[in-house]
Amino acid sequence: MHSPSSRVVTRLGAFTALSVVADLMPLPRAFWGMKLDLVGSVWVFSYLVYGLETAGLTSLLSFFIMSFYGPAGPIGAFMKLAATAPMFLMPWVIQKKLGMSTRSYAVGGAFALVVRVLLAFLLNYYIALPIFFGMSTPEVIRRFFGGSFLILFGVIASMNVAQGIIDLALPWALAFRLRLRKLLLYGMP
Repeated sequence: MHSPSSRVVTRLGAFTALSVVADLMPLPRAFWGMKLDLVGSVWVFSYLVYGLETAGLTSLLSFFIMSFYGPAGPIGAFMKLAATAPMFLMPWVIQKKLGMSTRSYAVGGAFALVVRVLLAFLLNYYIALPIFFGMSTPEVIRRFFGGSFLILFGVIASMNVAQGIIDLALPWALAFRLRLRKLLLYGMP
């Protein structure tokens, strides 16, 4: 393994710092902790500009810092990592097969949204909600979601679809519509 170049270290530091700042922004939260934010958008943007390795390392570095300093602590940082990783992993898988294009990114993004919703629901149901509320998930459903499993699923799914669309659309617009990818890669080999 070779040592990372100063460019790699600089980009990881910059994207990690942006992620942490995005996490610390005082935005409204759902009553169990989830909020719509720009953390995942930074991670996906780093994928679109520099690739999977940068996105993966940025998300892991951000996870560790947000675990200690983020407003939602280790559980929030874990949930953010688990729900957002598919937003750059699925497009990477599809783009590896179909090549880098807007169409392949959209197809990968559609798969990512499905994976995100299912993963976020399962992790909320079995881990986050019981820890956050200190009671069983069926009790949480009864007390806060009118006893309806479908309402719980709908709330978690809708928030994650909204967050996923932000995490896919904003970075794509910044990278390709505003041409920040071209600007950041200018003069790179």
